[in-house]
Amino acid sequence: MRSSVIKITIFIVSVFAFLNAGAQKKVFMPWFETINLKADFKVSTTKLLKGYMENTGKYQVINQSASDTLIYTMDDLETAKLAAKAKNAQYLVMGTLNRLGEMVIVNVQMFDVNTGTKVWFDQLKALTPDDLDPILQRVGQNIGSEVKATTIDDIYSVTNQESQELKKKESNNSFGIGINGMALMGQQSSAYPPSGLSLSWSFDSRDYIFDIKPFWLFSKEANLIGLNLEMNKPLYNKSTTPFVGGGISFSRTDLNYKAYDPNYGSLTNNTSGYGLMVNAGGGYIFNRTGSTSVRVSANYVQGFYDVSAESFYNHATQSFIKRSDGYTYGILFRVEILFRR
Repeated sequence: MRSSVIKITIFIVSVFAFLNAGAQKKVFMPWFETINLKADFKVSTTKLLKGYMENTGKYQVINQSASDTLIYTMDDLETAKLAAKAKNAQYLVMGTLNRLGEMVIVNVQMFDVNTGTKVWFDQLKALTPDDLDPILQRVGQNIGSEVKATTIDDIYSVTNQESQELKKKESNNSFGIGINGMALMGQQSSAYPPSGLSLSWSFDSRDYIFDIKPFWLFSKEANLIGLNLEMNKPLYNKSTTPFVGGGISFSRTDLNYKAYDPNYGSLTNNTSGYGLMVNAGGGYIFNRTGSTSVRVSANYVQGFYDVSAESFYNHATQSFIKRSDGYTYGILFRVEILFRR
């Protein structure tokens, strides 16, 4: 009985393996043509694409043999098609790598060997040779399908549209300006919430975004000024993505307030304080991969320095009595536009 079960199991596995092998399409892919690149790129990139294509389970890829010294190019496509037919391949994949300065233009095309027609193509730009791997991975995952790497909005791939040009692996810098508003809470809450401007220098390392932000918020009753250091984490590797983060700043708060004197009535006083302030929150980045991006955020802000206002005058002690709650805290709202260098 046990022997029969083993035989049946082996038979079923063999059938599935046969059907899977039969479902795979045979592809002949000669070495990529390289222009202004080292010769070893033609072998390494072709083998890399072969691996990504076979990982999908849809293709069995045959590369040009080491003993085959023939150079297959798009200028002599018929020769490549004849070689594909000789290997009983259903499809022919041809690729070129053309380096212009640091940029590498990748062109990949797929042909039906029997009809000779082009069934798929994609052309992309790598800002440096280091970006070839994510490009080939995208091509290998989507070759022969309706999806192309140029339509995938992912920060780790590169498109051929200048307006959607994605970031290279090296970090990049942006400068920007923001409009800010703060809802003060506690005893510093005001009918005139402070608002103002911030400047930004942003360093995008792809995994994290680091910012330096001087800011100035003002109103009839409260002014805040400071220098903020922030770190934000995008939640997705997309051009538009939510993010979380926080920071610390050295800031100063000035308050104009009314204090009551029994002899003179309501008096206008001023008080100030300075020290460390922290913030934490999140928001959304729009068009992070473009030359101009927008960020919208809301952060809880907490100061750790006393800015106590005086509530009324005590004639017995001949001094104003301070309120107990003298720390600055509230919600900071910000809209920023950043320009990538």
